[in-house]
Amino acid sequence: MSDHKRLVHFGIGAFHRGHQAYYLQLLNDTLPESERWYYTDVNLREETRAIPDALRAQNGQYHFKRIAPNGDAEYIKISSIDRVEDASADPSVIGRIFNDDNVKALTITVTEGGYYLTDTDDVNLSHPEVANDITVIKQQSGQPKTLFGFLALALLARQSMANGAITVATCDNLRDNGHRLAKAFGQFAEAAQLSDLKQWMDVNVTFPCSMVDRITPVPPASLSHEIKQQRGEEDACPILGEDFEQWVIEHKLANAFPALDAVGVTFTKNVHAFEEAKIRILNGGHFMLSYVGALRGYQTFDQNIHDDELNGWLKAYHQKDVIPTIDDRPFDLEAYRQIIISRFSNGYIADSIERIAMDSISKFPQFILPTLKLSLGRGHFPISAIILIAHWYCFLSLKITGRFVFSYKDPYLSTAEMWMHQQDPVGAFLSDPDIWQGLNKQYPEFGESLKRQIAITMDAYQEQY
Repeated sequence: MSDHKRLVHFGIGAFHRGHQAYYLQLLNDTLPESERWYYTDVNLREETRAIPDALRAQNGQYHFKRIAPNGDAEYIKISSIDRVEDASADPSVIGRIFNDDNVKALTITVTEGGYYLTDTDDVNLSHPEVANDITVIKQQSGQPKTLFGFLALALLARQSMANGAITVATCDNLRDNGHRLAKAFGQFAEAAQLSDLKQWMDVNVTFPCSMVDRITPVPPASLSHEIKQQRGEEDACPILGEDFEQWVIEHKLANAFPALDAVGVTFTKNVHAFEEAKIRILNGGHFMLSYVGALRGYQTFDQNIHDDELNGWLKAYHQKDVIPTIDDRPFDLEAYRQIIISRFSNGYIADSIERIAMDSISKFPQFILPTLKLSLGRGHFPISAIILIAHWYCFLSLKITGRFVFSYKDPYLSTAEMWMHQQDPVGAFLSDPDIWQGLNKQYPEFGESLKRQIAITMDAYQEQY
Protein backbone atom coordinates (compact mmCIF):
# COMPACT_ATOMS: atom_id res chain seq x y z
CA MET A 1 0.00 0.00 0.00
CA SER A 2 1.28 3.48 -0.89
CA ASP A 3 2.14 6.14 1.70
CA HIS A 4 -0.10 8.75 0.08
CA LYS A 5 -2.69 10.49 2.19
CA ARG A 6 -6.09 9.06 1.43
CA LEU A 7 -9.77 9.84 1.24
CA VAL A 8 -12.40 7.11 1.31
CA HIS A 9 -15.71 7.40 -0.52
CA PHE A 10 -18.93 5.48 0.13
CA GLY A 11 -21.11 5.14 -3.00
CA ILE A 12 -19.40 4.77 -6.39
CA GLY A 13 -21.89 6.50 -8.66
CA ALA A 14 -21.33 8.75 -11.65
CA PHE A 15 -21.78 11.89 -9.57
CA HIS A 16 -18.91 11.07 -7.25
CA ARG A 17 -16.66 10.18 -10.16
CA GLY A 18 -17.54 13.43 -11.92
CA HIS A 19 -17.31 15.59 -8.82
CA GLN A 20 -15.21 14.67 -5.75
CA ALA A 21 -12.83 12.45 -7.74
CA TYR A 22 -12.66 15.08 -10.49
CA TYR A 23 -11.70 17.84 -8.06
CA LEU A 24 -9.04 15.62 -6.52
CA GLN A 25 -7.69 14.94 -10.01
CA LEU A 26 -7.43 18.68 -10.66
CA LEU A 27 -5.47 19.09 -7.44
CA ASN A 28 -3.20 16.12 -8.08
CA ASP A 29 -2.34 17.52 -11.50
CA THR A 30 -0.75 20.50 -9.71
CA LEU A 31 1.24 18.45 -7.17
CA PRO A 32 4.35 16.30 -7.27
CA GLU A 33 3.57 12.59 -6.91
CA SER A 34 4.78 12.48 -3.31
CA GLU A 35 2.20 15.09 -2.22
CA ARG A 36 -0.83 13.68 -4.01
CA TRP A 37 -3.97 12.33 -2.36
CA TYR A 38 -5.89 9.30 -3.59
CA TYR A 39 -9.36 7.88 -3.13
CA THR A 40 -10.34 4.42 -1.95
CA ASP A 41 -13.85 3.95 -3.32
CA VAL A 42 -16.22 1.54 -1.58
CA ASN A 43 -19.40 0.03 -3.00
CA LEU A 44 -22.13 -0.58 -0.40
CA ARG A 45 -24.99 -2.11 -2.39
CA GLU A 46 -25.22 -5.49 -4.09
CA GLU A 47 -27.30 -4.07 -6.93
CA THR A 48 -24.54 -1.58 -7.88
CA ARG A 49 -21.63 -4.02 -8.10
CA ALA A 50 -21.19 -3.62 -11.86
CA ILE A 51 -19.52 -0.23 -11.47
CA PRO A 52 -16.82 -1.27 -8.96
CA ASP A 53 -16.17 -4.43 -10.95
CA ALA A 54 -15.53 -2.39 -14.09
CA LEU A 55 -13.46 0.21 -12.24
CA ARG A 56 -11.34 -2.40 -10.52
CA ALA A 57 -10.52 -3.96 -13.89
CA GLN A 58 -9.19 -0.53 -14.96
CA ASN A 59 -7.25 0.11 -11.72
CA GLY A 60 -9.80 2.77 -10.78
CA GLN A 61 -9.12 4.86 -13.88
CA TYR A 62 -11.76 6.13 -16.31
CA HIS A 63 -12.51 9.03 -18.64
CA PHE A 64 -14.79 11.98 -17.99
CA LYS A 65 -16.39 13.71 -20.99
CA ARG A 66 -17.03 17.28 -19.82
CA ILE A 67 -19.29 19.08 -22.26
CA ALA A 68 -20.55 22.67 -22.58
CA PRO A 69 -24.01 23.78 -23.80
CA ASN A 70 -22.45 24.73 -27.17
CA GLY A 71 -21.09 21.20 -27.64
CA ASP A 72 -17.44 21.91 -26.84
CA ALA A 73 -16.08 18.83 -25.07
CA GLU A 74 -12.93 17.74 -23.30
CA TYR A 75 -11.97 14.20 -22.35
CA ILE A 76 -10.29 14.04 -18.96
CA LYS A 77 -8.60 10.92 -17.66
CA ILE A 78 -9.31 10.48 -13.95
CA SER A 79 -6.73 8.54 -11.94
CA SER A 80 -7.42 9.91 -8.45
CA ILE A 81 -9.16 6.65 -7.46
CA ASP A 82 -6.54 3.94 -7.07
CA ARG A 83 -8.36 1.42 -4.88
CA VAL A 84 -11.87 0.03 -5.37
CA GLU A 85 -13.49 -2.26 -2.80
CA ASP A 86 -16.88 -3.94 -2.51
CA ALA A 87 -18.19 -4.00 1.04
CA SER A 88 -21.51 -5.43 -0.14
CA ALA A 89 -19.65 -8.68 -0.79
CA ASP A 90 -17.26 -8.53 2.17
CA PRO A 91 -18.02 -6.04 4.99
CA SER A 92 -14.75 -6.91 6.75
CA VAL A 93 -12.97 -4.82 4.12
CA ILE A 94 -14.24 -1.71 5.95
CA GLY A 95 -12.06 -2.40 8.98
CA ARG A 96 -9.01 -2.96 6.81
CA ILE A 97 -9.57 0.25 4.87
CA PHE A 98 -10.09 2.53 7.86
CA ASN A 99 -7.43 1.04 10.12
CA ASP A 100 -4.85 3.05 8.20
CA ASP A 101 -3.12 6.22 9.42
CA ASN A 102 -3.05 7.55 5.85
CA VAL A 103 -6.86 7.73 5.73
CA LYS A 104 -7.91 11.22 6.85
CA ALA A 105 -11.50 11.69 5.67
CA LEU A 106 -14.61 9.96 4.33
CA THR A 107 -16.92 11.46 1.71
CA ILE A 108 -20.38 10.05 1.03
CA THR A 109 -22.95 10.00 -1.78
CA VAL A 110 -25.79 7.54 -1.15
CA THR A 111 -28.74 9.72 -2.40
CA GLU A 112 -31.35 11.37 -0.21
CA GLY A 113 -33.21 8.12 0.44
CA GLY A 114 -30.06 6.51 1.82
CA TYR A 115 -30.40 8.38 5.13
CA TYR A 116 -33.77 6.86 6.16
CA LEU A 117 -34.89 10.10 7.80
CA THR A 118 -38.36 10.76 9.17
CA ASP A 119 -40.10 14.13 8.92
CA THR A 120 -38.55 15.03 12.30
CA ASP A 121 -35.04 14.30 10.98
CA ASP A 122 -34.73 11.19 13.11
CA VAL A 123 -33.38 8.00 11.61
CA ASN A 124 -36.15 5.48 10.99
CA LEU A 125 -34.93 2.76 13.35
CA SER A 126 -37.89 0.54 12.47
CA HIS A 127 -37.04 0.38 8.77
CA PRO A 128 -36.10 -3.25 8.02
CA GLU A 129 -32.70 -2.37 6.57
CA VAL A 130 -31.80 -0.07 9.46
CA ALA A 131 -33.05 -2.65 11.97
CA ASN A 132 -30.89 -5.24 10.21
CA ASP A 133 -27.83 -3.06 10.69
CA ILE A 134 -28.53 -2.50 14.37
CA THR A 135 -28.55 -6.27 14.82
CA VAL A 136 -25.40 -6.69 12.72
CA ILE A 137 -23.48 -4.17 14.83
CA LYS A 138 -24.77 -5.53 18.13
CA GLN A 139 -23.89 -9.11 17.22
CA GLN A 140 -20.69 -8.15 15.36
CA SER A 141 -21.62 -10.43 12.47
CA GLY A 142 -23.70 -10.30 9.32
CA GLN A 143 -24.04 -8.01 6.31
CA PRO A 144 -24.90 -4.31 6.75
CA LYS A 145 -27.47 -2.89 4.34
CA THR A 146 -27.28 0.86 4.99
CA LEU A 147 -24.84 3.70 5.33
CA PHE A 148 -25.24 3.53 9.12
CA GLY A 149 -24.00 -0.04 9.45
CA PHE A 150 -20.98 0.56 7.25
CA LEU A 151 -20.20 3.88 8.95
CA ALA A 152 -20.35 2.16 12.34
CA LEU A 153 -17.78 -0.40 11.17
CA ALA A 154 -15.58 2.41 9.84
CA LEU A 155 -15.68 4.48 13.02
CA LEU A 156 -15.16 1.45 15.25
CA ALA A 157 -11.98 0.80 13.29
CA ARG A 158 -10.90 4.41 13.77
CA GLN A 159 -11.67 4.26 17.49
CA SER A 160 -9.16 1.43 17.88
CA MET A 161 -6.34 3.60 16.50
CA ALA A 162 -4.07 5.97 18.39
CA ASN A 163 -4.70 8.78 15.88
CA GLY A 164 -8.09 7.89 14.45
CA ALA A 165 -9.65 11.34 14.10
CA ILE A 166 -11.58 11.59 10.84
CA THR A 167 -13.77 13.98 8.88
CA VAL A 168 -17.06 12.48 7.62
CA ALA A 169 -18.36 14.70 4.80
CA THR A 170 -21.70 13.81 3.27
CA CYS A 171 -22.14 15.20 -0.24
CA ASP A 172 -25.82 14.40 -0.81
CA ASN A 173 -28.56 16.93 -1.55
CA LEU A 174 -29.89 17.35 1.98
CA ARG A 175 -30.08 20.66 3.77
CA ASP A 176 -27.67 20.79 6.70
CA ASN A 177 -26.51 17.39 5.52
CA GLY A 178 -23.59 17.10 7.93
CA HIS A 179 -25.63 18.04 10.98
CA ARG A 180 -28.43 15.68 9.98
CA LEU A 181 -26.08 12.77 9.39
CA ALA A 182 -24.41 13.40 12.76
CA LYS A 183 -27.78 13.35 14.50
CA ALA A 184 -29.06 10.29 12.64
CA PHE A 185 -25.88 8.31 13.15
CA GLY A 186 -25.85 9.23 16.83
CA GLN A 187 -29.34 7.76 17.15
CA PHE A 188 -28.26 4.64 15.29
CA ALA A 189 -25.19 4.27 17.52
CA GLU A 190 -27.35 4.56 20.61
CA ALA A 191 -29.75 1.91 19.31
CA ALA A 192 -26.77 -0.34 18.53
CA GLN A 193 -25.44 0.18 22.09
CA LEU A 194 -22.28 1.98 20.98
CA SER A 195 -22.05 4.43 23.89
CA ASP A 196 -18.23 4.31 24.00
CA LEU A 197 -18.06 5.09 20.29
CA LYS A 198 -20.39 8.06 20.71
CA GLN A 199 -18.15 9.54 23.41
CA TRP A 200 -15.07 9.01 21.24
CA MET A 201 -16.80 10.66 18.27
CA ASP A 202 -17.47 13.83 20.26
CA VAL A 203 -13.74 14.51 20.26
CA ASN A 204 -12.48 12.77 17.12
CA VAL A 205 -15.11 13.03 14.36
CA THR A 206 -16.57 16.01 12.52
CA PHE A 207 -19.52 16.03 10.14
CA PRO A 208 -19.14 19.16 8.00
CA CYS A 209 -22.02 20.28 5.85
CA SER A 210 -21.40 20.58 2.13
CA MET A 211 -23.09 21.71 -1.06
CA VAL A 212 -22.26 19.98 -4.32
CA ASP A 213 -23.36 20.68 -7.87
CA ARG A 214 -22.82 19.11 -11.25
CA ILE A 215 -25.21 17.36 -13.61
CA THR A 216 -23.89 13.87 -14.40
CA PRO A 217 -26.49 11.95 -16.41
CA VAL A 218 -26.40 8.28 -17.28
CA PRO A 219 -23.94 8.18 -20.20
CA PRO A 220 -25.01 6.77 -23.56
CA ALA A 221 -23.82 3.27 -24.43
CA SER A 222 -21.83 4.82 -27.27
CA LEU A 223 -19.54 6.77 -24.93
CA SER A 224 -17.04 3.93 -24.57
CA HIS A 225 -16.64 3.81 -28.36
CA GLU A 226 -16.29 7.60 -28.44
CA ILE A 227 -13.50 7.45 -25.84
CA LYS A 228 -11.74 4.82 -27.94
CA GLN A 229 -12.00 7.07 -31.00
CA GLN A 230 -10.91 10.25 -29.19
CA ARG A 231 -8.30 8.93 -26.76
CA GLY A 232 -7.31 5.57 -28.21
CA GLU A 233 -8.06 3.76 -24.93
CA GLU A 234 -10.57 1.13 -23.90
CA ASP A 235 -12.91 2.29 -21.13
CA ALA A 236 -15.86 0.23 -19.90
CA CYS A 237 -17.07 2.84 -17.40
CA PRO A 238 -16.64 6.41 -18.71
CA ILE A 239 -18.87 9.19 -17.40
CA LEU A 240 -20.51 12.26 -18.90
CA GLY A 241 -21.04 15.62 -17.24
CA GLU A 242 -21.67 19.30 -17.84
CA ASP A 243 -18.90 21.89 -17.72
CA PHE A 244 -20.20 23.44 -14.49
CA GLU A 245 -19.07 22.29 -11.07
CA GLN A 246 -19.33 23.63 -7.53
CA TRP A 247 -18.34 22.31 -4.12
CA VAL A 248 -18.79 24.25 -0.89
CA ILE A 249 -17.54 22.63 2.34
CA GLU A 250 -18.01 23.77 5.91
CA HIS A 251 -14.62 24.53 7.45
CA LYS A 252 -14.98 21.89 10.14
CA LEU A 253 -12.24 19.30 9.67
CA ALA A 254 -11.03 16.71 12.16
CA ASN A 255 -7.82 15.77 10.36
CA ALA A 256 -5.76 16.68 7.32
CA PHE A 257 -7.72 17.38 4.14
CA PRO A 258 -6.58 18.08 0.57
CA ALA A 259 -6.15 21.76 -0.31
CA LEU A 260 -9.05 21.72 -2.75
CA ASP A 261 -9.52 25.47 -2.45
CA ALA A 262 -6.58 25.66 -4.85
CA VAL A 263 -8.82 24.20 -7.59
CA GLY A 264 -12.04 26.08 -6.91
CA VAL A 265 -13.62 24.44 -3.87
CA THR A 266 -15.02 26.93 -1.34
CA PHE A 267 -14.38 26.38 2.38
CA THR A 268 -16.74 28.47 4.50
CA LYS A 269 -18.46 28.66 7.86
CA ASN A 270 -21.83 29.29 6.14
CA VAL A 271 -22.72 26.48 3.74
CA HIS A 272 -26.42 27.00 4.37
CA ALA A 273 -26.70 30.09 2.16
CA PHE A 274 -25.15 28.26 -0.79
CA GLU A 275 -27.12 25.04 -0.37
CA GLU A 276 -30.44 26.82 0.11
CA ALA A 277 -30.09 28.59 -3.22
CA LYS A 278 -28.95 25.45 -5.01
CA ILE A 279 -31.49 23.04 -3.54
CA ARG A 280 -34.49 25.30 -4.00
CA ILE A 281 -33.64 26.71 -7.44
CA LEU A 282 -31.80 23.86 -9.16
CA ASN A 283 -33.04 20.71 -7.42
CA GLY A 284 -36.49 22.18 -6.94
CA GLY A 285 -36.59 23.15 -10.61
CA HIS A 286 -35.58 19.64 -11.62
CA PHE A 287 -38.35 18.23 -9.45
CA MET A 288 -41.05 20.58 -10.66
CA LEU A 289 -40.57 19.95 -14.39
CA SER A 290 -39.70 16.24 -14.37
CA TYR A 291 -43.22 14.91 -13.97
CA VAL A 292 -45.01 17.23 -16.38
CA GLY A 293 -42.24 16.50 -18.90
CA ALA A 294 -42.68 12.77 -18.40
CA LEU A 295 -46.44 13.06 -18.93
CA ARG A 296 -45.81 14.97 -22.16
CA GLY A 297 -43.65 12.14 -23.42
CA TYR A 298 -40.29 13.88 -23.14
CA GLN A 299 -37.23 11.74 -22.54
CA THR A 300 -34.60 14.30 -21.54
CA PHE A 301 -34.74 17.39 -19.38
CA ASP A 302 -33.57 19.81 -22.05
CA GLN A 303 -36.82 19.05 -23.91
CA ASN A 304 -38.69 20.58 -20.97
CA ILE A 305 -36.74 23.81 -21.28
CA HIS A 306 -37.38 24.04 -25.01
CA ASP A 307 -41.13 23.73 -24.37
CA ASP A 308 -42.17 27.37 -23.99
CA GLU A 309 -45.10 26.59 -21.69
CA LEU A 310 -43.03 24.48 -19.30
CA ASN A 311 -40.14 26.93 -19.35
CA GLY A 312 -42.59 29.70 -18.52
CA TRP A 313 -44.02 27.73 -15.60
CA LEU A 314 -40.53 27.14 -14.24
CA LYS A 315 -39.56 30.80 -14.66
CA ALA A 316 -42.69 31.87 -12.77
CA TYR A 317 -42.04 29.31 -10.03
CA HIS A 318 -38.46 30.54 -9.60
CA GLN A 319 -39.16 34.26 -9.80
CA LYS A 320 -42.46 34.43 -7.89
CA ASP A 321 -42.36 31.52 -5.44
CA VAL A 322 -38.70 30.69 -4.76
CA ILE A 323 -36.33 33.64 -5.07
CA PRO A 324 -38.41 36.12 -2.99
CA THR A 325 -38.26 33.70 -0.04
CA ILE A 326 -34.45 33.33 -0.01
CA ASP A 327 -33.08 36.05 2.26
CA ASP A 328 -29.47 34.91 2.73
CA ARG A 329 -27.99 35.46 -0.72
CA PRO A 330 -24.33 34.54 -1.30
CA PHE A 331 -24.64 35.61 -4.96
CA ASP A 332 -27.07 37.22 -7.44
CA LEU A 333 -29.96 34.74 -7.49
CA GLU A 334 -31.49 35.92 -10.77
CA ALA A 335 -28.12 35.57 -12.51
CA TYR A 336 -27.77 32.14 -10.87
CA ARG A 337 -31.25 31.17 -12.13
CA GLN A 338 -30.28 32.11 -15.68
CA ILE A 339 -27.12 30.00 -15.44
CA ILE A 340 -29.21 27.06 -14.27
CA ILE A 341 -31.66 27.42 -17.16
CA SER A 342 -28.70 27.43 -19.55
CA ARG A 343 -27.42 24.27 -17.88
CA PHE A 344 -30.86 22.64 -18.03
CA SER A 345 -31.03 23.39 -21.77
CA ASN A 346 -27.79 21.52 -22.53
CA GLY A 347 -28.94 18.98 -25.11
CA TYR A 348 -25.48 17.45 -25.24
CA ILE A 349 -25.94 16.31 -21.65
CA ALA A 350 -29.44 14.99 -22.45
CA ASP A 351 -30.08 14.28 -18.78
CA SER A 352 -32.83 11.67 -18.61
CA ILE A 353 -36.13 12.51 -17.00
CA GLU A 354 -36.15 8.94 -15.70
CA ARG A 355 -33.03 9.68 -13.64
CA ILE A 356 -34.21 13.04 -12.36
CA ALA A 357 -37.72 11.84 -11.51
CA MET A 358 -36.63 9.01 -9.22
CA ASP A 359 -37.05 9.17 -5.42
CA SER A 360 -39.71 11.88 -5.51
CA ILE A 361 -41.31 10.91 -2.18
CA SER A 362 -38.16 11.76 -0.21
CA LYS A 363 -37.24 14.72 -2.44
CA PHE A 364 -40.47 16.69 -2.10
CA PRO A 365 -40.04 17.65 1.59
CA GLN A 366 -36.43 18.66 0.89
CA PHE A 367 -36.71 20.52 -2.40
CA ILE A 368 -40.23 21.97 -2.49
CA LEU A 369 -41.87 22.13 0.93
CA PRO A 370 -39.62 24.90 2.38
CA THR A 371 -40.57 27.19 -0.52
CA LEU A 372 -44.27 26.53 0.07
CA LYS A 373 -43.98 27.22 3.80
CA LEU A 374 -42.08 30.46 3.31
CA SER A 375 -44.31 31.68 0.48
CA LEU A 376 -47.52 31.07 2.39
CA GLY A 377 -45.98 32.46 5.57
CA ARG A 378 -45.34 35.75 3.77
CA GLY A 379 -48.83 35.94 2.36
CA HIS A 380 -47.90 34.86 -1.17
CA PHE A 381 -50.07 32.17 -2.77
CA PRO A 382 -47.75 29.92 -4.88
CA ILE A 383 -49.88 29.40 -7.99
CA SER A 384 -47.00 28.13 -10.17
CA ALA A 385 -46.02 25.59 -7.54
CA ILE A 386 -49.61 24.33 -7.32
CA ILE A 387 -49.79 23.74 -11.09
CA LEU A 388 -46.55 21.74 -11.08
CA ILE A 389 -47.27 19.77 -7.89
CA ALA A 390 -50.59 18.71 -9.43
CA HIS A 391 -48.63 17.18 -12.30
CA TRP A 392 -46.47 15.27 -9.81
CA TYR A 393 -49.59 13.78 -8.22
CA CYS A 394 -51.02 12.89 -11.65
CA PHE A 395 -47.74 11.26 -12.65
CA LEU A 396 -47.80 9.04 -9.57
CA SER A 397 -51.50 8.27 -9.92
CA LEU A 398 -51.30 7.31 -13.58
CA LYS A 399 -48.12 5.31 -13.02
CA ILE A 400 -49.42 3.36 -10.03
CA THR A 401 -52.80 2.62 -11.59
CA GLY A 402 -51.10 1.25 -14.70
CA ARG A 403 -52.36 3.88 -17.13
CA PHE A 404 -48.93 5.43 -17.69
CA VAL A 405 -45.88 3.29 -18.43
CA PHE A 406 -42.69 4.79 -17.01
CA SER A 407 -39.57 3.29 -15.43
CA TYR A 408 -39.81 4.94 -12.02
CA LYS A 409 -37.63 4.01 -9.04
CA ASP A 410 -38.44 5.03 -5.49
CA PRO A 411 -37.76 3.12 -2.25
CA TYR A 412 -40.83 4.84 -0.79
CA LEU A 413 -43.18 4.05 -3.66
CA SER A 414 -45.36 2.07 -1.26
CA THR A 415 -46.31 5.39 0.33
CA ALA A 416 -47.82 6.64 -2.93
CA GLU A 417 -49.40 3.25 -3.59
CA MET A 418 -51.14 3.56 -0.24
CA TRP A 419 -52.62 6.93 -1.28
CA MET A 420 -53.89 5.58 -4.56
CA HIS A 421 -55.57 2.57 -2.97
CA GLN A 422 -57.68 4.72 -0.63
CA GLN A 423 -61.30 5.59 -1.37
CA ASP A 424 -60.17 9.23 -1.62
CA PRO A 425 -56.63 9.12 -3.09
CA VAL A 426 -56.25 12.90 -3.33
CA GLY A 427 -57.37 13.32 0.26
CA ALA A 428 -54.87 10.68 1.38
CA PHE A 429 -52.10 12.49 -0.51
CA LEU A 430 -53.00 15.88 0.94
CA SER A 431 -53.18 14.56 4.50
CA ASP A 432 -49.92 12.59 4.52
CA PRO A 433 -47.94 14.07 7.45
CA ASP A 434 -44.54 13.00 6.11
CA ILE A 435 -45.15 14.86 2.85
CA TRP A 436 -46.82 18.03 4.12
CA GLN A 437 -45.64 18.28 7.73
CA GLY A 438 -48.76 20.15 8.79
CA LEU A 439 -48.77 22.65 5.91
CA ASN A 440 -52.29 21.85 4.70
CA LYS A 441 -53.67 22.09 8.23
CA GLN A 442 -52.03 25.46 8.73
CA TYR A 443 -53.08 26.74 5.28
CA PRO A 444 -56.25 24.83 4.32
CA GLU A 445 -56.87 27.13 1.36
CA PHE A 446 -53.63 25.85 -0.19
CA GLY A 447 -54.80 22.24 0.06
CA GLU A 448 -58.18 23.12 -1.43
CA SER A 449 -56.55 24.95 -4.33
CA LEU A 450 -54.20 22.05 -5.00
CA LYS A 451 -57.12 19.61 -4.86
CA ARG A 452 -58.95 21.60 -7.54
CA GLN A 453 -55.82 21.83 -9.68
CA ILE A 454 -55.27 18.06 -9.42
CA ALA A 455 -58.81 17.48 -10.72
CA ILE A 456 -58.19 19.87 -13.63
CA THR A 457 -54.87 18.22 -14.46
CA MET A 458 -56.22 14.68 -14.24
CA ASP A 459 -59.05 15.65 -16.60
CA ALA A 460 -56.51 17.07 -19.05
CA TYR A 461 -54.78 13.69 -19.31
CA GLN A 462 -57.95 11.56 -19.47
CA GLU A 463 -57.91 11.08 -23.24
CA GLN A 464 -54.15 10.58 -23.48
CA TYR A 465 -53.96 8.04 -20.66
